[in-house]
Amino acid sequence: MGYGASDDEPEEYIIVVPHSWRDDGLWRDIQAETQERIRTSLREMYVNLERLPLSPSLTLLVRQIEAGRSAPEAHG
Repeated sequence: MGYGASDDEPEEYIIVVPHSWRDDGLWRDIQAETQERIRTSLREMYVNLERLPLSPSLTLLVRQIEAGRSAPEAHG
């Protein structure tokens, strides 16, 4: 289990914040830390996505779309 920036709780824990705390700076800190962790996780997940080769069927679809954009449209 990984730990968050504060090292108080493992990342996988769900933190329940009572309504009475929600106007407190602690709540804003928890939100900011969680949002940053989500951003970092998404960046790590998708960093290599555009480097992966497309499947043959997806490559064909892309070529069809590109060909459709470059072909002159017939207006009737």
